[in-house]
Amino acid sequence: MERPRLRRAREAAIDRISALPDGVLEHILGFLPADKAVQTSVLARRWRHLWRYTRRLSIIFSGRRRSADGFKKLMSGLLLLRNTAVALDEVEFSDTPLQKDDGTYINIWIRHVLSCQAKKLLIRSYIGAKLDGLPLISQHLQKLEFWCVGLGRNFLDFASCPLLQVLEITGGYILCERILSQSIKHLTIKFTSFSCEVRTRISIPSLVLMKLDFYVGKTPLLHTMPLLQTALVEPAFSAAEDYCDKGDSKECCGICANCCGEDIHSSGSMLLGGLSSAMNLELIALRGTIIFRRDLRWCPTFHNLKTLFLNEWCVANGPGALLCILEHSPVLEKLTLKLAKGPNHRREMDAVNNVMEKSSAISKHLKMVYVQCEVVDDRNGRLEEVMRHQPASSAMSLQSDAVFGIVQNR
Repeated sequence: MERPRLRRAREAAIDRISALPDGVLEHILGFLPADKAVQTSVLARRWRHLWRYTRRLSIIFSGRRRSADGFKKLMSGLLLLRNTAVALDEVEFSDTPLQKDDGTYINIWIRHVLSCQAKKLLIRSYIGAKLDGLPLISQHLQKLEFWCVGLGRNFLDFASCPLLQVLEITGGYILCERILSQSIKHLTIKFTSFSCEVRTRISIPSLVLMKLDFYVGKTPLLHTMPLLQTALVEPAFSAAEDYCDKGDSKECCGICANCCGEDIHSSGSMLLGGLSSAMNLELIALRGTIIFRRDLRWCPTFHNLKTLFLNEWCVANGPGALLCILEHSPVLEKLTLKLAKGPNHRREMDAVNNVMEKSSAISKHLKMVYVQCEVVDDRNGRLEEVMRHQPASSAMSLQSDAVFGIVQNR
């Protein structure tokens, strides 16, 4: 009779992985870094070609000793020997040992994997490689992500990618004149530098969600987006043309050429017109950022806008900007205002009070107003009194369930 210890040892030595079908093994290999997946070819005869049939490529710099030249050779062999008849579901290039001027190689590899029908493509290049070739062409690409990559020329023209729905750009810089697509639904650009010389034009009429979050450089020019539901625009620090700190409290002065829009875009809305279909909108900016305020000269009517979040830029120069937006938001239901910390909060609260006292400017649908401020004082009490005791003919008095809140900033 076999001893229990020997039986356990024999069972532990059984190669259970080899009992799995090829399709399962190929799926598992897709989660390994590509160079590690290739190394499994020496395990046994059966494993020799399994890596060539994976539907997922993780091209990650897993060996810190590998040189840039060695990595290029690995990539050339990997892409040439892989079975191109097997479509790719997902491809990731991440943390490669390439140099900043090696964007040409990445460009070639991208186009190769797209020819293999890749559906999702993630490019992470922490050395800021530049991609500025011809527009991408793919009948299968659905999601595209860039991290810390330089994008130029016509690289962001996706007219030849009819199934692309998600575009995310984090870090890096954009020097393209246009971001063009008829299919993208979700666009996120954050911590990214736009050109300070030329405004990038975003022409994506299919957009449902757009986030321009904490970017620098010239604010892009937005074309019409009739399907837009949710949008956030927050410049981190704008180019000189979009910024002014000549006012008494380092806010925009309202009289210089930049504030008055005396530039090549003075003939129409540059930003707000493209956001006019949004249902949920956040417009956040530093006090000296004038891109929103200047655009209000051509303020569109936000026919669908239900929720609105603004910070102190809308009252930095008095109540005019906030009043203008409310007058053009006929179905607004929820308004949130985040006022500045510091010596300006009293003046900003006075501006909010002045707007709310003009009841004709307030949507009759407005049910919730939240004000985040540094100090809760008599000015807040005045605002609360205005909101709760409007005349019977006012819009606010028609809403018996209106909610008003003042929250102190921490």
